[in-house]
Parts: sequence; structure tokens; C-alpha cells
Amino acid sequence: MKKIFLSLVLMAFLTTAALATPIGIIYTDVKEPVTATSMDSYSKKAEAANLSILNLVSFGNASIENIAKQRGITKIKNVDKQTFSILFGLFTQETFTVYGD
Repeated sequence: MKKIFLSLVLMAFLTTAALATPIGIIYTDVKEPVTATSMDSYSKKAEAANLSILNLVSFGNASIENIAKQRGITKIKNVDKQTFSILFGLFTQETFTVYGD
């Protein structure tokens, strides 16, 4: 039983370590760029989020196209992502922010 448990913990650690966004076991609050252009200024900003509960159920529509349509952004200048997680996936939220005109 211990071997199975340790194997599962090791697999979870290795799969999480391969992700681009660093994920903390207890707490994560990371902001990072997704894409950027020469951003002199922007007049519109829109956000959307994807949620995951217990790493079992995930939902949301945070595609850049969907976010841009929400606020009528036709020229995307920058996209940022914020990842918030508690207790190794008990609750995870990824928020994407699109800036543009």
C-alpha cells in the first residue's frame, strides 16, 4: 500500500514539474505573460477564467478569442495569465487577461 501511495505522489510530482507554470503544493499565485507586442497603450481589457476542483472537474471558456469578443477587442496587444492554486489542486483558477483596442 505504501509503495502505491509513494508511486502516486511521485507521478503527481513529476507531471506537475513538467508544466510551464510553477505550481506549489500548498499555495500558488503566479502571474506571467502569454504573449505580447509593442504595447504603447490599450483602450480595452477583458478577463475570463478556467476553474478546476480537486483536479477532477474542470470548466470554463478562457480562450483568447472568446475573451476578445466579450469586450469587442479586435486588435490584441497583450495577453497575461494568472494561476491561483490551493493545496495541490484542491482548487485551481487560471485567469487570462487580454489587452487591446
